[in-house]
Amino acid sequence: MPIYEYRCEECEKRSSVLLASYSSPDPLCPHCGKPALRRLVSTFATVSSGEGDDDFGGGDDFGGGDDDLGGGDDFGGGDDDF
Repeated sequence: MPIYEYRCEECEKRSSVLLASYSSPDPLCPHCGKPALRRLVSTFATVSSGEGDDDFGGGDDFGGGDDDLGGGDDFGGGDDDF
């Protein structure tokens, strides 16, 4: 259930409302009671497990360490028959 931010066009106050879905009707202003709330575009929050497994910031998990991936005599040669 998303939380939406609103601003009342009558009293100019802001409020947040938990609605069942995006298509739910806009509620009355909790401050003045008038049907003048307008939905605002707002930022969103994300939830993290806190384990650090999903940080995309530069770990060496993709073979930048001690792996011998070639570059030596194993790939040279030249006697390959195709």
